[in-house]
Amino acid sequence: MKLTKTSSAAAWGAVTVLALLSASTIVLAQPLAPLPAAEVRHAWTRTQWDFPTPAQSDAYNAERLYTKAPLYGVKVDRSGRVFASVARILDPRVPATLNLVVTKNGQSVLQPFPSWEANDASRPGGLRSVLGFTIDSHNRLWALDMGYTGGESRATSEGQKVVVFDLDSGRELRRIALPDAVADPATSFLNDIALDERRQVAYISDSGNRAEGGAASGIIVLDLKTGNARRLLDRSPLTSDDPERPLRVNGEPAIPGVALKVGINGIALSPNGQHLYWSITTGDAVYSVETRHLRDANLRDSDIARHVSGPIRIGGGSDGIAVGRDGGVYVTNVTLNRVQRIDPQTRTVATIAEGPEWIWPDTMAFDAEGALWVSTNHLNHVFSGRMDFDQAGPNFRIMRIRLDAPALVQPGPTRTR
Repeated sequence: MKLTKTSSAAAWGAVTVLALLSASTIVLAQPLAPLPAAEVRHAWTRTQWDFPTPAQSDAYNAERLYTKAPLYGVKVDRSGRVFASVARILDPRVPATLNLVVTKNGQSVLQPFPSWEANDASRPGGLRSVLGFTIDSHNRLWALDMGYTGGESRATSEGQKVVVFDLDSGRELRRIALPDAVADPATSFLNDIALDERRQVAYISDSGNRAEGGAASGIIVLDLKTGNARRLLDRSPLTSDDPERPLRVNGEPAIPGVALKVGINGIALSPNGQHLYWSITTGDAVYSVETRHLRDANLRDSDIARHVSGPIRIGGGSDGIAVGRDGGVYVTNVTLNRVQRIDPQTRTVATIAEGPEWIWPDTMAFDAEGALWVSTNHLNHVFSGRMDFDQAGPNFRIMRIRLDAPALVQPGPTRTR
């Protein structure tokens, strides 16, 4: 996700009084049992690619492009392969935006997926800047392209798109351009995507944090049968940043002297596709709504707002969100360095993981065994220029949490409370 500086008060969209009065607040519940076992699967002090030639690797390091290439999203396919996004938010020269994570000579490195050519932002139709992506049950990867790279004020024509790849062959299967009417090229920040395979609908979160005066945020509903898209809850308080709850990370302002305006971020579906959940970064809320209301073309934003449930208060700003097989809603808490689980029935919140190695937990995904994968990246330090890329310890991690396993007996950084 992008952190931007804005100068004026947030622009709050219209919402019914009923929706606000019906919002629910819950008390955070701490786990009574030890935290689940967690392990670091991949880690970098500086992100590194498997470059075709030593000269390319040398140029990447000499130009210090690693300072502009933090790790963002993570997903796992049915065979256990790990994929990661490195959005080109800070610099268009980031080597590749969609990647396969592999181990070579004992080191974790990134390999462009499906190829170097496909990740060429200067090539017509190339992947420009992927932050959010998902993998479906047929082992197809759905990449959400933001359409703009660092230094550009607008997304390019047809740059904002969804591109579908077959993970077994790497072949591109489909692409759907998102029209300017649903994703403003000047303000959009296409953050995350959730896929309802049964109903052939995709839900996209637009954080809108490139807008002046507050997040121009909203939810995009994409009909995969027709390719038609609609924008809902545009600039609504239900998707926007919360000016009364400025974002803090690890006990300090996310970026000193900068008021962040980041609204809706993570987005995820219940296992049956009947409920959509989303998180707010500048704030502390998680919301949900029955998807039938979002698919009803006859409903206006004010009508939909009356059906939104929440906020569920999690105690800090959130980035990623994911739903487990049992319907549990998992959220990252960038304020408290935690991964939390919300019980959708009782709306209680429990801590799954926490500690200094969980600073800015970003994106989450489940693997075929039901384990939870989480990327962490200290984005507050990346965007404020305070990250130490010469330290011995890692700045970026990909963690795996075995939710069905007991806590580790020996002390370790992944169990720090």
